[in-house]
Amino acid sequence: MIRMPIARPTALAMAITVSVTGCATIDKKVAESDSWVSCVGGGLLGAVAGAAIGATQGGSDKVLLGTIAGAAVGCGGGLLYKNRVDRLQKIAKEEGLKMQVRELQLATAQEQQKQREESTSVGLEASVEYAQMFPVGSANLTTEGYRKMTRVAQEFASKREDQSKLPENQRRKVLVVGHTDSAGAAQFNQRLSEERARAMGQILAAAGVPRSDIYYQGAGSSRPIANNDSEDGRAQNRRVELVEVQNEALLVKRVSEERASPKYLAHGTGTASKAARATTTSSVTKKVAKAKTAPAKSASVAESTTTAAALIKDKQANQPHLDNALPVSESVAIKLAGKGTIDFGGHLVTDSSSPLTGSIAPKTPTFSIISPAYASAPISSCIGDLPRVEGQVKNLENDQPLVEHSTEEYFPGLNGKPWVAAVNGHVASVGPVAVLRDEAKVVKQPAMQFIPDYKNSKKQTAKIESVANTYEGETQILYRVFAVNQATSPVSCMDVVFDKRSGSAVAGEIYYPKQSDAYVAQYLPMRR
Repeated sequence: MIRMPIARPTALAMAITVSVTGCATIDKKVAESDSWVSCVGGGLLGAVAGAAIGATQGGSDKVLLGTIAGAAVGCGGGLLYKNRVDRLQKIAKEEGLKMQVRELQLATAQEQQKQREESTSVGLEASVEYAQMFPVGSANLTTEGYRKMTRVAQEFASKREDQSKLPENQRRKVLVVGHTDSAGAAQFNQRLSEERARAMGQILAAAGVPRSDIYYQGAGSSRPIANNDSEDGRAQNRRVELVEVQNEALLVKRVSEERASPKYLAHGTGTASKAARATTTSSVTKKVAKAKTAPAKSASVAESTTTAAALIKDKQANQPHLDNALPVSESVAIKLAGKGTIDFGGHLVTDSSSPLTGSIAPKTPTFSIISPAYASAPISSCIGDLPRVEGQVKNLENDQPLVEHSTEEYFPGLNGKPWVAAVNGHVASVGPVAVLRDEAKVVKQPAMQFIPDYKNSKKQTAKIESVANTYEGETQILYRVFAVNQATSPVSCMDVVFDKRSGSAVAGEIYYPKQSDAYVAQYLPMRR
C-alpha cells in the first residue's frame, strides 16, 4: 500500500492552501476548456505543493510521494466532479434507480474548502441498490437492469478522451464493489458479489472505459449499511458501488481505508440480533427470580443480571434510536449454540449493541479520502456479527490484484504472542495476536484456549479454531474473534480493544452460552 507522507501541520496547511488557491482560476474555466488542460494546470500547481510537503520530511522518495499527493489535489480541484454527481442523480431519477451519489474529497483540504466556493473533489461514489437487476443468486443482469446500468456506465465513460495523454497510473480509475445481505454463507456471498461486480465492470468497458482502468471487488456481506433483520435493510445492503478517483495512488488509499474501517460495524452481518431471540419476558423474569433465590455462590449472577437490566434501561434512555434495543420490560434473551461448559460469571445478553466498541474514535489520516456517510452510530457487538469475508481488488483487463505496497511492521504488542486473563476462576487465552500496521491486517488466525477452574486443575481445553477480524480507529483497534465451530466451543466470540500506541488491551468482552442463552463477561487480557 502506498503511504502518503505526514507533514508538519503548518507546512501541510501552507502547501494545500497554495494548491487550491492556485487552481481557483482554472476551476472557473473548466466548463469552457479542455478537461486535460485543466487537469494538467491544476496538477502542476498541486505537484509543487505536494513536493513541498515531501520536502519537509526529507528524502527523494518522500518528495515523490508528496508530488503524487499534491497532483491529486490539483487535478481533483479542476475536474469538478459535482457536474457528474448531478448527471448521475438525474439518470437515477429518470430510471427509477435507488442511487446515492456523493463527491469524495481530501481530508487535508477540508478546512480550505470551507473558505472557498471551488470544489477540491478527487472523485465520487455512486451506490446503487440491486433491486430487480439480478435474479436471486445470479450474476446475470436482467434485460432491464442491463439497460439501466448501461446509462450509468455511459456517464462514467464520458470525458475520458483526455486520459490517453496521461501515464496509466495517473489516469482516472473506476472501482466496482459488489455487496450482498447476510442471508446465506459468507463465502458464497463473497463469490456472488464478486461476479456481480465483474458483470458491472464489463458494462463499463462496453460503454468505453478502458479495461485497464476498471477494478472490481466482491465484499459479500462484510460491509452492511443497514440492519439485516428487516427486508428494507437487506435491500439496502444488496448494492453495487461505483467509485471513480483521480489516479491509482488514490485508488489504493481508498481500498485500504475501506478494508479495516469501523464505520461498517454499526450493523452486524448476522440476523441473530432478532431472529435468535426466543426467550419470553416471563422466562427472563424467572431467570432473574431464580438467581435471586439461589444459594450464596450464585448471588453474583443475580447482581449481574439486575445490573444488566439497569444498563439496558439507561442505554435506551440515551440512545433511543438503537434498532436492536427493546424496553426492559420487553427484553428477551439472545440464543446461542454451544455446550456452555464454562461459566465466566457474566450477565444475560438481551441486546446486540456494545458500549465497549462505542469508544473507538474513527481514524482520520493526515492524507485521506473522506466519505461523509456513517456519522456517529452504535456499534454491534460480536454477538450480532459473523466473520466478515471479502475478496481482492482485481483489474478487469487481466484479473490481477491491485498492487498495494505494505510493510511487515507490527503494532506494538500485537506481534504474535497470546493474550491471557483470568475470568471468574477460569483462564481464557487467545492467540497468536498478530496485526500489521498497514490496514490493521491479521497475519495469523488465532485460537482460543481455556483452563476451567485453574486453581484446582491445570488441564487445558483443546485449542479452538477461530477467525479474527480487525477494525482500526484513530488510537484503538478492535480485535474480534469468532469460534469456527460454535456448537462445540465454550465461547462464541470475543471483542478486545487494543491501544495502538501502547500495545495494551484497554477493554474486552467474552460472549458464551449458558443454558442456550447468551451471556457476556468482561475480559481484559495481558500479553504472555
